[in-house]
Amino acid sequence: MNYWILGAVLLCCCTCGPALRTDGVATVYPDADWERARPDEVGIDPDVLNDALDYLRTHCKEDGLEEVLVIRYGQLVWAGDSIDKVHDIWSCTKSFTAAAAGLLAAEGRIGLDQPVVEHEPLLREHYPEVTYRHFLTMTSGYDAVGDSRWGEPSQDWSWTPYVPAPPLFEPGTAYAYWDEAMIMAGRALTQAAGMSLNAYLGQRLLGPIGIQQREWWGEGYVGDSVKINFGGTGLRMSASEQARFGLLYLTGGTWRGEQVIPAAWVAASITSQVPEALALADTDRRGTDGRGTYGYNWWIIPATDDHPAAAYTSGLNHNVCLIVPAWNMVVVRMGVDGNPAAGKQVVYTELLRRLAVGVSPRRTQRERR
Repeated sequence: MNYWILGAVLLCCCTCGPALRTDGVATVYPDADWERARPDEVGIDPDVLNDALDYLRTHCKEDGLEEVLVIRYGQLVWAGDSIDKVHDIWSCTKSFTAAAAGLLAAEGRIGLDQPVVEHEPLLREHYPEVTYRHFLTMTSGYDAVGDSRWGEPSQDWSWTPYVPAPPLFEPGTAYAYWDEAMIMAGRALTQAAGMSLNAYLGQRLLGPIGIQQREWWGEGYVGDSVKINFGGTGLRMSASEQARFGLLYLTGGTWRGEQVIPAAWVAASITSQVPEALALADTDRRGTDGRGTYGYNWWIIPATDDHPAAAYTSGLNHNVCLIVPAWNMVVVRMGVDGNPAAGKQVVYTELLRRLAVGVSPRRTQRERR
């Protein structure tokens, strides 16, 4: 099969997903810092914003709103005191790994429905039919030999993530949020790229949008010298930097007029790719259910009568980058203090509902620049 053609078809034909809107208002891209604006200057009722943030605060632990920022039309309208603090973003990393897959697909180096074994021979025995789509949607069934390295009763996160065990289920027949799957995917993508994910994304995405390239956790090497970064965790950045990634996806993959990542890939990533009717695998991670709400390593909040659709990156310790295309808005919350007890899907759906009563669909002509 010609995967150059397959990648081109994928990126040209996919038109699903929330509309990426600017409402005719030019996005203000940040330089070293974000340009600031008052909430009312960008069509947000200040009292409604404060109420929504007070609600969010009640679902945060000791870090509170220190690493929170709210952006509309590329302008910073609210910020905590520590938005430049740098730390691990945990599983928000998965969304960056998916971006690498989208870039590699655009270059013809991978196909979304290509068997990953063509880049990673370790999959030949147990996973000859697993595709990149399966990995990006947590439907691969991938499992590795050994139990959790964290001392918890779990099959996930073994010390040998690159040693395949028999599958949890046949690929594409169930959903299981599984870190080992994205760790193996990261290894395969490294081989497709011919360099580490850190080096590849540093050149293609991080550098162009102003995110500093830092150490990225991982284990092992491809060949003698190409480091494998974990595809599921380990990137380090600040809330201010992750907001740049959110703005990139909010604007359909463009940055200052340059198409950094294909718009069709962005739209597909922030649209649910996992049917609600799909089975939920019987694992110890059943509580993380992405059926109907999982794109390409992005979590989806469907639109209702009370709020528009949104999508977010999600990492341990309540790390979230939420984008709301209909509002041209990015909300980032980061920390190192533990996930909200109610669950992020519940918390951020309610945050949207509270914001909806005070966010104008667009800025007025008087407010536009």
